[in-house]
Amino acid sequence: MKILLADPDRDFVWSYREILEQSGNEVTTAYDGAQVINKAFTDKYDQVIMSSEMPRVNRREILQMLNSEKCPVILLMTGRVNSDILLDEVLANAHISFPFFPGELTRLSDEVLKKKNEKQKLSFADIELDVGGYMLCGKLRVTNEEIDVLSALINKTELDSKRAGPYIGSLNNKLERLNKKTRIRYVMKEGYRLVTDYE
Repeated sequence: MKILLADPDRDFVWSYREILEQSGNEVTTAYDGAQVINKAFTDKYDQVIMSSEMPRVNRREILQMLNSEKCPVILLMTGRVNSDILLDEVLANAHISFPFFPGELTRLSDEVLKKKNEKQKLSFADIELDVGGYMLCGKLRVTNEEIDVLSALINKTELDSKRAGPYIGSLNNKLERLNKKTRIRYVMKEGYRLVTDYE
């Protein structure tokens, strides 16, 4: 996999470049937003892993450009993922918050690539989830974690409700913005599940 790794912390970049290369990836590095945009325009990458706080060009501008190129992005966060981030239409594919172990980043990187290559579309009532396109109903972007939550609910597999908490709220907000009848609700003795206005 060809990865662009970008962070203003050179020690972090040097360390994680080596870790990602040991997993068989080809890694190019960048240290500010202008370098990310320049390198992403002049070469094709399977994935960009970058800090949420890049100098010179703000995160949203970089994400907007990478989204238009359909290049998956993992955002390295200094804080927790919040609703402001999840509800922005200019959205990274996945987020990971410091501190994390090297294996967590490499696993997430592999997971994002696997989803990107997924052709499957999942549906329930009036909603459709394009896994490979990271799109809900063809209109709103969703994250890796939101896809995991929706997939578990659609397929009726086990859902970690504590980990899913923030993403349930953002998904319900997106479904409301799309004027869909489907919502995620907590049902006594059953846990979270997808329901419609008709139930």
